[in-house]
Amino acid sequence: MFRHRFRISWLAAAVALASLLIMVACGGAAEPQPAAPAAAPAAAQPTATPIPDATPTPAPTATPLPADVGTARDSIVLVVPEEPVNLNSFLSIGGSLYASITRANLQDPLTWQSGDDLRIVPTTATTGWEKIDGDTWRFNLREGVKFHNGEAFNADAAVLSMNNNGSPTSDGGSINYTGPHTSVKVDDYTVDLTCQDDCPIFPNTAFFLGFEAPEWTANTPEEDRAGISIGLGPYQLVEWKPGVSITQEAYADYVPVGDHFEFQKPFIQNVEWQWRGEPTVIAAMIQTGEADMGWDVGVEQTENLPREMLRFGSSAETYAFTMNTVWHPELKKKPVRQAIAHAVNCQEIAETLYGGFTTCRGNIIWPGIIGATEANTAPYEYNPERSRQLLEEAGYNPENKITLISRGQRVAKQTEVSEAIHAYLNEVGINFEFQIVEPSIRSARTKCGIGKAVLEVIADSGRDPETTEPTRDDIAAAIDKGGAACDGTQGIQMVGNQPSNETLDFGRQLRYYMSCTSIRSHVCDPSEGGIQDQIDGALAASGDERQQKLQVLADRFREDVFFLPLFDLPVIYAVDPKINWEPRLDPTIRVSTIWFSE
Repeated sequence: MFRHRFRISWLAAAVALASLLIMVACGGAAEPQPAAPAAAPAAAQPTATPIPDATPTPAPTATPLPADVGTARDSIVLVVPEEPVNLNSFLSIGGSLYASITRANLQDPLTWQSGDDLRIVPTTATTGWEKIDGDTWRFNLREGVKFHNGEAFNADAAVLSMNNNGSPTSDGGSINYTGPHTSVKVDDYTVDLTCQDDCPIFPNTAFFLGFEAPEWTANTPEEDRAGISIGLGPYQLVEWKPGVSITQEAYADYVPVGDHFEFQKPFIQNVEWQWRGEPTVIAAMIQTGEADMGWDVGVEQTENLPREMLRFGSSAETYAFTMNTVWHPELKKKPVRQAIAHAVNCQEIAETLYGGFTTCRGNIIWPGIIGATEANTAPYEYNPERSRQLLEEAGYNPENKITLISRGQRVAKQTEVSEAIHAYLNEVGINFEFQIVEPSIRSARTKCGIGKAVLEVIADSGRDPETTEPTRDDIAAAIDKGGAACDGTQGIQMVGNQPSNETLDFGRQLRYYMSCTSIRSHVCDPSEGGIQDQIDGALAASGDERQQKLQVLADRFREDVFFLPLFDLPVIYAVDPKINWEPRLDPTIRVSTIWFSE
């Protein structure tokens, strides 16, 4: 009965999200209609209306904390499946879930998606913003804020971090949501940010744009910064013991934001993060009191743990396999990719490995996301015979092996999913294998896409990759290059991926995975009027026009099978029953919102 109740609540949440996203599509700094509450503490939901393009964002007044909250304990231990790649917000986290460590606790970003009603609201870094024109936004910074080492946060400090995040060569994850941009100081607490292209929904994409202390950054070698973040968040780093734990403590000088429950000073003073690869081990740690919260303990634990020790959430992700459609001799054939899609029985995987707790998709977005429809997210038909016909039509050569690389612990049952895909593809005659690799190896491989090859072409010609706009000839030369030079490899053939949809807009995926200039893209169509020519117009649009243009590209994504999409990724948390906290739409764990009952 419990499983049945969860399925119903998940459907209700999806319906609420779809309704909310109709409002988001209006563009600008639009305030969506509230969804079902997704974060503690619960409260009556406010009525929301769209905000005109040129007005500042509203004050963050949703769901204040109850009065006189106190915590019975001042320390907490949280367990996650694997160790972070790094902590610094200027560096890539390699598709890791640990934005929960890197950004949500050590960092307050430029903007924030409120956990209760999904509005985009200010943080300790900002008081609001307004749209100046099609490609420029003005951000008002909060006064009295300091980095964890005492350095002042002001326009000079903000511009350094914002320009780092907005550089085309940035290694951080923010640019893949926002696109390239530059910033200039207007006065001590005002910054104008100009996008490379029109950016009508920029604040809705900027909640991964973090800040690092500028003097510390300038005086610390890059190799020494990876394991440290000196940000603005409610917690500051105490120590990272590689292979053991990360400890944080409440930042005494953190500046709260109004009465928004996610931006108050922490109740819990001391935080320790640990990692264990096995969901059963994580669940056991919660049961024995060795830890207080475990991230994604898997479907099996819904039968093993009492209801009061479970919380159900979403990672805002779809599990999928990126395919190298640019350079791999077989994967660049559309019929081969279609054959792969029809060879996989996703529903069998969902039922057998996930107990029906997930939904199969035919895209890396779901209905309700701007650009998505029921048709362009519908699962592919399982049809092995059709797969064999497509392989024959494509002139498939089994000597060209297809290798999938994946991590073992990022997704529950990830190894078992890879084994199932191996069996399905071998069954129809595809020469396929998979490898489980370290997160750092996978991360490096994912950044070997067409955009990196384009940068190499520009650099080899003597031009500056940071300032040179790639031409169609540059892109053609990058395709002819045969791959980017990445640690002695030629990038990926297939790789396990978790495209996330926190922005509730297909534009993020378009920029990240379909652009000839993205270092993570293994899709590139530079033909006249093709995908590359459509990207700028789609990203510059808002309202109904944005939905229509993104839908065309999302349709193409599904029809051409640029990824092998599988299913949504639910997250099942194991928790101490005395914890007061509810999951968000995304997997962020904002520890400052947690307290323990007596």
